[in-house]
Amino acid sequence: MARKAPPVTDIRDVQVIKHDRSFLLTDMHGDVPEGNTAALGLYHKDTRFLSRFDLTMDGQRPLLLHSSTERNYSQLVEMVLPFSAVDPQGFEHKENVTLSRYRLLGDALFERLKVANFGRDRRTIAVSLRFASDFLDLFEVRGIEREQRGQMQKPRVDRNQVELSYRGLDGAIRSCTFRFSPQPDTLTEAHAEFSFDLESRSEAEIGIEIVPQVGGDAASRRSLQEARGQLERDYSRWRKQCTRFKTSNLQLSRFLDRGILDLRMMLSIGDDGVPWIDAGVPWFSAMFGRDSLLTAYECMGVNPELAWNVLRGLAALQGKQEDDVREEEPGKILHEVRVGEMAAAGEIPHTPYFGSVDSTPLWLILLSYAYQWTDDLESVKALWPNALAALEWIDRYGDRDGDGYVEYVKRAPRGLDNQGWKDSHDAVVYPDRTKAPPPIALVEVQGYVYDAKRRMGWLARALGDEELAVRLDREAEDLKERFNRDFWMEKESYYGLALDGDKKLVTTITSNPGHCLWSGIVDVENAGRVARKLMGAALSSGWGIRTLAARQDAYDPIGYHTGSIWPHDNALIAHGLKLYGFDREAMQIIDQLSLAGAFFPLARYPELFCGFSPDEVPLPVEYPVACRPQAWASGAPFMMIRSYGGLVADAPNRTLYISQPSLPSWLEEAEIQGMRVGKARVDLALSQRGGVTAIHVPRKEGDLEILIRQ
Repeated sequence: MARKAPPVTDIRDVQVIKHDRSFLLTDMHGDVPEGNTAALGLYHKDTRFLSRFDLTMDGQRPLLLHSSTERNYSQLVEMVLPFSAVDPQGFEHKENVTLSRYRLLGDALFERLKVANFGRDRRTIAVSLRFASDFLDLFEVRGIEREQRGQMQKPRVDRNQVELSYRGLDGAIRSCTFRFSPQPDTLTEAHAEFSFDLESRSEAEIGIEIVPQVGGDAASRRSLQEARGQLERDYSRWRKQCTRFKTSNLQLSRFLDRGILDLRMMLSIGDDGVPWIDAGVPWFSAMFGRDSLLTAYECMGVNPELAWNVLRGLAALQGKQEDDVREEEPGKILHEVRVGEMAAAGEIPHTPYFGSVDSTPLWLILLSYAYQWTDDLESVKALWPNALAALEWIDRYGDRDGDGYVEYVKRAPRGLDNQGWKDSHDAVVYPDRTKAPPPIALVEVQGYVYDAKRRMGWLARALGDEELAVRLDREAEDLKERFNRDFWMEKESYYGLALDGDKKLVTTITSNPGHCLWSGIVDVENAGRVARKLMGAALSSGWGIRTLAARQDAYDPIGYHTGSIWPHDNALIAHGLKLYGFDREAMQIIDQLSLAGAFFPLARYPELFCGFSPDEVPLPVEYPVACRPQAWASGAPFMMIRSYGGLVADAPNRTLYISQPSLPSWLEEAEIQGMRVGKARVDLALSQRGGVTAIHVPRKEGDLEILIRQ
C-alpha cells in the first residue's frame, strides 16, 4: 500500500501565490512544515513538488511580524529573532536580527532571504533550511489512496544544487531542483545551512531557486529581477484590457480591484498557447467546464475576450465518442482535465472527464452572450459545428429516456455521483436526508437547457437558419410549459430540487431554483412566490442565500452543498431576481453578500462560507477547506455591479440597455470605465441620493446607442 498523505483539515490561514500552472501554499511564516494538515507545498501540473520547506535561525523559528501575498505572484514575510544583550551601563535589553523572505513564482519559484543585524555587537547567525519533495498527485493530497506509486530516484547533490526526482507509474520523470547562492556551508539531499558573521548594522542575502519539471518541459532560466519585470508587465497589460471600476465605498472598490487581479492569477496557458480560467486553488487548479463558463459569464462586462478563450478551449476538447470510463459522449462539454500522474496512468478518468450535466448547455449560453457583447459573428461561425454537436448531445444523450428533461447517472467507476454544480455525494437528497436515486433531472439544469435552446434559436437566425431557429424556439417553449407543471410545488410555492429516477419530485428546498430566474424558465405568475421563498429566513441567512434551507432535516451550516453560502450562487440568484423586476430582493441579497465580504482577508471572496445567521454567529464563519481564490467567487462582484446597473448588451444592434439602475443606500457613487460593447467603449457614472439612482454617460467611443429605462 502506498504511503497516505496527512488528512487536510484546515486551509483558512494558508498563504497562496500562483502563476500559470504552478501554485505555492505556505503557512504565515512562509514555511511548509513536514506532515502539515493544510496541503502546503509547491504544486505544478497537478503534482506536489515541494512537500517540506522550513527555516530556522540559530535553531529557532523567528517571530512573525508580517506576511502578505497581496500581489498574487509574490510573497513577503518579515520576521525577527530577538536577543538579550547588556549595554555598557549593565542594563539588559533586546536586540534584533531580522529576516525578510521575498518570494516570486514564475516559471520557477525564486526566494531571496535577507538577514540584518540591528544589534550593537557582531553576531554569528546560522540559517537552516530543510526541504523535501514527495511528488504526490493532487488527488493523493486530497485523500485518494493508491495501491502503489512510482519510484523515488537517487538524489543528486552538487556544490550548490540538489535535484530530487521521481519516476511515476505513467513513466514520466518529475524532478525538483534546488539552487542556492552563495554555496551553503552544509548541503545534503534534505538540508542546507548557511553561517554569517554579521557586524552591527550589516546584512547578508541568500538566493534560492526551486524548479519543478515534468519530463522535458523545463522553461528557460531567468533571474528573479527578469521574472518580476515580466510579471509586472503582464499584470499591467491585463489591467488595461479590463473594465475599470471606481466607487465611493472602499470595501467594494477593494473587492473589484482584487477580482481583476485574481482573474489574471487564475489564468493558465495551455500547450496550444490559449489561456483558460482555473477553477480554484488549491483543489481545482485545472481546466473546468462549468466553473470557467460561469466565471466568463460573470465577467462579460469586464473582459469579454475571456469568454471566447473559454469557449474555444472547451470546444477543442469536446466529446467525440462514447466512453463510459470518462463519461464522454459526442458533443458533450467536459467537466475537468487533469495532467498529473494518476490521470496519465489511468487511475482517475480526468483526461478529460466529462461527468457534468450542465457544462454543455452552459457552453451554448456563453456562446450567445459572447456574441451579444462582442458582435463577433465570425467566431460564432467558427464554433457553430461545436454548437450543433452540443445541441445534439442535449437531445440524444442528455435526455436518455425521451421525457424531455436532461438528466445524469454516473457511469464511470471513479466518476461523480452528482453531476450538477452541487456535485458532492450528499447534494441531492430528499428532505429526510435520503439520497435520490438516479437518473437525476436537476431543476436548474432544465433552466439552462431552456435558455440554451432559445439563445441558439437567436444565433441560428443571425446565421440565416430560420428552420433551426423555429424548431429551437418551439422546443424551448414546450420545455418551459412542462417544467412549470412538473417541478412546481403548489404547497411550498416553490420548485423542487429535481426529478429522481422514478420521476418523483425531490421536494427539498434549495437555492437551485434561483438559477431558474436567471435562465428565464420561471413562469411570471410563479416568480413572486419564488422570490419570497428565497428571501425567507430558511434560505436567506443574513449573509446570503444558503444552498439548502435551514428547516430541512438535511441542513448543515457547514455542509459543502447542504447549507453553506456560495458567492457565485448568490450573484446569479440576485441577477435573476433583477431580470424579473424584483429589484429590492436582488439588492437585499447583494447587500448581505457585500456585508459578509468585509470580513474576508485580502478583499477576496472564498469559494464558500458557512450558513450560520448573524443571530447565531455575529460574523461570517469561514469554511475550513474552501478554495481561495476561486474563479467564480472572484467574478461575483462583477455580476453584482451588472445587477446594480441593470446592464444588458446588444452589440449586434449597437445598443446598451440600462434597466432601472439602483445603487444601495451605502453606495453613493460608482463609475464603470472603458466597458466594451462590440467595438465601442463606454464610461458610465451612477450616483445615488435619497434612494434615487441617477446615471449619466461621461464618455462614449464608437457607434453605440444607450437606452436607459428608469
